[in-house]
Amino acid sequence: MPPELPDPLLRLPDELIAVPPGLSGDQLLAAVFTQALDHVNLHAMAWPAADPGGNLVPPPDAHVLHELAHANDLADEEELLVNPRLGTVGVVTELPECDFCYLPARYDAVITVGDRRGGASLCGEHYREKGSGTLGASGDAYLMLDSEVSDSVRATCNEIRAAQGRDPLF
Repeated sequence: MPPELPDPLLRLPDELIAVPPGLSGDQLLAAVFTQALDHVNLHAMAWPAADPGGNLVPPPDAHVLHELAHANDLADEEELLVNPRLGTVGVVTELPECDFCYLPARYDAVITVGDRRGGASLCGEHYREKGSGTLGASGDAYLMLDSEVSDSVRATCNEIRAAQGRDPLF
């Protein structure tokens, strides 16, 4: 990406990974893969779903931009691969219905019912009751309408797409 364009990604730390010496072939590949996966998991994003006052709030604009970069190829494929999705936010055109009531669901969450875990669409009230309270690494994500994306994130996406020779996203 040209340096004059904004960077849409929240990047993982640039660290060397170490594998045991003397490995080759499949053993080397397995060791490198394990180290890379450990690096990503170690730095996985965990973002609080609520502010210090206990109010449920969406993730910051940087998370929204990062998600849109992945969803719309706003960075090179290699950059997207080494800086994986955060999982804190999903930008949607329409909110699904809460699985426990008829209100719009703001959260895609992993919940436990009895001895089973599974995904659920939850409104704010049911998220407080059943969600983890943490977005990203927990498997929970805030659902944001594309119409709610901030003007600054919209402008950044459109600027990057123009530089790519593509139509505006918004």
